[in-house]
Amino acid sequence: MFTEDYLMRIINQAIAVLMSVVGLRKAGKYSEARQMIEQAIQQLTTLSANLIDQMDDASILSMLITSGQLDIGRLAVLGDLYQEEGAIFFELGQPVPGIFAYMRALRFILEVVLADDSQLSPESMAKIEALVQKLKQNPLPIDTQLALSDYYRRLLDKDDQTLAAGGMSRNQIDQALAKLQDQIDSSMNTIGN
Repeated sequence: MFTEDYLMRIINQAIAVLMSVVGLRKAGKYSEARQMIEQAIQQLTTLSANLIDQMDDASILSMLITSGQLDIGRLAVLGDLYQEEGAIFFELGQPVPGIFAYMRALRFILEVVLADDSQLSPESMAKIEALVQKLKQNPLPIDTQLALSDYYRRLLDKDDQTLAAGGMSRNQIDQALAKLQDQIDSSMNTIGN
């Protein structure tokens, strides 16, 4: 079992790596950036990035439970790392792994805000919306659809000022939720058949 100090050190190191990755990506040094992402993923999960990429999101989430609680610190950094990896893949003209990375980033960031309401900030709202827009032409996995539905329902409990700070309106959320509910119904019908 990891100590809290050890986990905080790992998270802080991964955040520093994330800042370096952003700089490398912006400088067009994609190979170095991807290598740093893989190392950070390994450090955060104790498994190789290749192995993590073969796991489903639910398995990774269960791995990040410490003392009965989801480690949202590590999960938040993982979400940001996958978002950067998605951007790198798209800049390299590799949309398939880019979509995979964006989907994983979306699921992880959603789980962070659903696990801890204090994480539901204008910044996280903007991150989620940007990922939703990047993935709008792709069918989301049912677990991600359900998490997104929960997220939208939580947003409806917020005041208009909070929503506006995150670049959202109640009307936009209602529309997104209605569209998402249609997708969930369709996915559930497919699973049921």
